Amino acid sequence: MLRRSFLLTAGAATLSACSEPQVRGTDAVAPSGETIPLRHARYLRLEQNEGYVVARLRAPVADQSGGQAQEQEAVLVLAPRGAAAPTLPDSLREATVIRTPVIRIAANAASDEAFLGQLGVKDRLVAVGGRVSFDDAVRQGVIDGRIGQIGYNWHAPPNLDVLLAVRPDVFLMRLSDLAQTPVLDRARRLGLTVVPTFAEDEPTYLGRAEWIRLHGLLTGREAEADRLFAQIDMRVQALKTAVAARPAVPMLWAYPAGGDRWVATVRGAEQAYLADAGGLNLLLRPEDPRQWSSETLSTEQILPVAAKAEAWIIGDLHAAPPRSTTIERVSPAFRDGRLFANTGRSNLSANAYDWYQTVFVRPDWVLADFVKALHPELVAEPFRFLKAVDRGVYR
Repeated sequence: MLRRSFLLTAGAATLSACSEPQVRGTDAVAPSGETIPLRHARYLRLEQNEGYVVARLRAPVADQSGGQAQEQEAVLVLAPRGAAAPTLPDSLREATVIRTPVIRIAANAASDEAFLGQLGVKDRLVAVGGRVSFDDAVRQGVIDGRIGQIGYNWHAPPNLDVLLAVRPDVFLMRLSDLAQTPVLDRARRLGLTVVPTFAEDEPTYLGRAEWIRLHGLLTGREAEADRLFAQIDMRVQALKTAVAARPAVPMLWAYPAGGDRWVATVRGAEQAYLADAGGLNLLLRPEDPRQWSSETLSTEQILPVAAKAEAWIIGDLHAAPPRSTTIERVSPAFRDGRLFANTGRSNLSANAYDWYQTVFVRPDWVLADFVKALHPELVAEPFRFLKAVDRGVYR
């Protein structure tokens, strides 16, 4: 999956524009109340005030080509239903006020569906991207017409007619392209309460998962969200500690993309999974917020390191068989049968893949899979997202 290290998102007001964004996160803004500690999220800040919580979201918005980026922000005031309207200082006069818990929710990203599912409130969804949710109940709700279809963030801007028809308390909107930001503004002008969601593009996998705390505040499941994230964080740290004394396993995460092309993970949060699981990525590149986490390489570029790869994440939803089998003949990963795909949680008949959904919420499950692939003696539980594949199988 190609993914930039900096955040692609939307907000309420443009702060600056530049060709090479300087990502400041939310720490540059003076708090209005007592800061609620967050350990990993960079683009989210929570502040407890008397009678309400302030959520600040700040990050660059980029277009698909990477040609421009604008740093933007959104400020939310989360106030309990039934209580008197909060008296806000002048610094919050432009904030979006949301009464919590929200009951009717729309979301155009599968990851937000997963956050809600992990908190046990998926039944509050009144509109989602479409019919390919990995969650059977949500997908069936769309098929039956009980849940509206607004279009997935990676495909097109949301269908505002559907949103106006279902009238959610809040629309969790993720943008995949800067060109979609006018739709966010129009949705607000039409009276929709829009919360831009940024979790998928946090630079670390734990930073992504920590956004469950915002979902918890929105849905009245704050305690459950805090408890779940603490468990996730603890398991991740335990897994990292377990592999720390083991020798690193030379490996690759690269899938064939047809012809002589390979898409290789080289940096970013995805690469961090390899390092934290005790892997040595033979195609590691320096971190660069302007670059994608994956690069497209030729077979000729892969060959020099293929002979050293003892394990290989070679299968992917988007994989296509390579033109040449030269790599298979030189890599010990192929000879020893240490080949894996990230399609373990897939419903092929429904075209539904949990790699694009629950992965963002449960990095502890993902890391456990990678540790099991590289150091199988350390993890007894079965694979979830990864699965072993035979030679010549790429999905």
